Amino acid sequence: MYWRQFLLVLLVILSVSSAFAEQETIAEIKRSSTQLRIDSLPISGIILPIDYESPQQSPSFTSEVQCTLRMVGSSYWAIDSWLAGDEIYKVYQDVALLGNDCSYPFCVTELLFEMQFTTAGTLWVQADIEDLDSIGSTQDCPYPGPVLGITEDQAFVIPGQGVYLVVVPFAEPVIVNGPFFAGCYFGGDTHLLGPALIADNDPYLCVSWNDWGEGYVDLISNPYFNFPGNIVFYTRGHNCAGDTETPAVKLYSPFDSSKVSGSVVLYAAELEDTTNYEKCSFEYYNLVDWVPIGDDYTPDVTLRGGSGPAVINPGFSATWNLAGLAEGGYSVRAVLYRTSQDFTADTIHLFVDNTPLRPVITNPLDGDSICDTITIAATVPDEDLSFLQFELRESNDTITIPLPMLNQFRYGDVDGDTLDLNQQSQGEFGDYYNGPTVVTSLLSYFAERGYPALMESGGVPLSERDMVEAMAESSRVRLNLGSQDDDLFAALSSHLYRQGDQFILDVIDDCDLNKLLYYMAYRHGVVLLGISEPIGHWLALTELVMPPDGDNLGCVLYDSRGGTPVSSTLQFTPAMAVDYQGSMRAIDRIAAIYTKVDTTARDVLGGDFNSSDGWSFFWDASGKPEGAYMLSAGGLDVTGNYGEGTAWIKRACPLSYVHGDADGSGAVDVDDIVYIINYMFGGGPEPTPVLAAGDANCSGNVDMDDIVYIVNYIFGGGHAPC
Repeated sequence: MYWRQFLLVLLVILSVSSAFAEQETIAEIKRSSTQLRIDSLPISGIILPIDYESPQQSPSFTSEVQCTLRMVGSSYWAIDSWLAGDEIYKVYQDVALLGNDCSYPFCVTELLFEMQFTTAGTLWVQADIEDLDSIGSTQDCPYPGPVLGITEDQAFVIPGQGVYLVVVPFAEPVIVNGPFFAGCYFGGDTHLLGPALIADNDPYLCVSWNDWGEGYVDLISNPYFNFPGNIVFYTRGHNCAGDTETPAVKLYSPFDSSKVSGSVVLYAAELEDTTNYEKCSFEYYNLVDWVPIGDDYTPDVTLRGGSGPAVINPGFSATWNLAGLAEGGYSVRAVLYRTSQDFTADTIHLFVDNTPLRPVITNPLDGDSICDTITIAATVPDEDLSFLQFELRESNDTITIPLPMLNQFRYGDVDGDTLDLNQQSQGEFGDYYNGPTVVTSLLSYFAERGYPALMESGGVPLSERDMVEAMAESSRVRLNLGSQDDDLFAALSSHLYRQGDQFILDVIDDCDLNKLLYYMAYRHGVVLLGISEPIGHWLALTELVMPPDGDNLGCVLYDSRGGTPVSSTLQFTPAMAVDYQGSMRAIDRIAAIYTKVDTTARDVLGGDFNSSDGWSFFWDASGKPEGAYMLSAGGLDVTGNYGEGTAWIKRACPLSYVHGDADGSGAVDVDDIVYIINYMFGGGPEPTPVLAAGDANCSGNVDMDDIVYIVNYIFGGGHAPC
């Protein structure tokens, strides 16, 4: 099921970036919509997901225990030819408008909608619950915001022509504390069923929204076809037990749809800063039941406040040992318990690959130089590899990620004077705004490189200031006086998901040069470095200076405390550290953000289809210009899994020259004496092609002794230059 969900999401992403003509086709479908009045709407049946088989799983429709939120009137219109597939719909819901005993906090258990079909088939639906967007929403116009809970991609069998009530259950109740949006994603084959959306006769603005890749449009007022009423979506649930302090959870690392092997650390964030819970449990699904991975009773997490040292704590986490598990897709969830019967959960999908296809290039190594020919060699631990292909892409000696240099003291304003540097000493929050400022810098960087939605919320473009404040609010920086790691990365991962799900966020606790080069030089991603002393702080890498000098690598940092670049050095042994404020500081956490789809141009050098003599390829590099390159080795195993390894190399041939031939003419003569004199005393150019060409006596310097040496050689019968 999950591969289909992945493909459907991929189709949405592709539709956003497709040619304008294709978008026009979808728009024409919308404009051709028609409406048919419904005097009475007989429901042909109630449709539940295919895998809902056991009676205890079936949603309850007992009015005494359920609250039904139906923010629309009676079914009145059938809107034909609007739903084309690969679309998202959002409908506003508010428990407070029911006028009964239902109240917040509220647990949403199902989403329901009516739909008319002309043909039998399978309908694919994914439902979610979203909070209101804190920036895009106004009092008169609510707008969809952060995802609070989401279902798996679920299949529904439509038996034939008719109108059906489709019930989409959530695996765990989704807790809401105020008005929210209920949404559905419909797969790309939906149009084959001849669907018609059902609407009421009350055209309220900003109540129902639709997005098919062009951003949200209001179904009541849009350039395509204005609905005569709002679509009939509604939710069902019940009052949540206990007080209004309701916890929520997000499993933020590893990233959804990641490949994992060996053992993996799972990290979860508690999203409401409550203490009203017993534990966080981590579990995976084995096609029969949820299997425990581990429990964490200690939520302490690193707070990087920017004004003092940080105490390193991982927050809710568990190590999942994958040994013995069959390779394949698994659902993994973090479950936050208030009591044994009252909990909330977040689920992701991971692919377990215990024989991962991870080629390691053993020749050349990162930083090596080659001239004409070389045998590229790699090792691959996956015994199922069928071939290995070697590719090349251009790089640079200095790998640059030109992040916008934002100053955190321009944000966190309280008194309305945004130019007073918003210091903590003035009762403002600039000292604590490092996390959201650095995150906004990387979002702005990618937005300028083809991903503008990253600087948007609910389809509304945000300034850098607005995005910093939105990230600060999402990660509760003002409340905590700094950014807690779990809050910051939960906010970032949620934003990346909402804005197209086109990026990967890797949160790791160790890194080496090869992995760093993969993130920055090969995938052109942004790397954040977390330090805890002298202050808990996030730094971003904007330059790597290759090749390394032993275990040290020159770099340039972006420091939001001033919004300036800082020349520095990275150290990789015995552990990764960075030179900050004059001392080597331990790096306790690393975050890398890069695109899921790698579209950088590359050249295929060749491949190896036989590993009997090792994976290798003889490459004649003489046809390539001198310079820096990223070399990669990638391939597929028999199950279709892809993996790649990389190495940063230079093509640089040794320069040919003769000692004493300072002007590069090919001979040592009087002109070289004049050339060296002019260089030393007349401001002339250095000896060419290298300074050593003027070092006639090989002393290591170019000086008067070299002039005397050449004079003696030419006129006095002395020794030839060395």
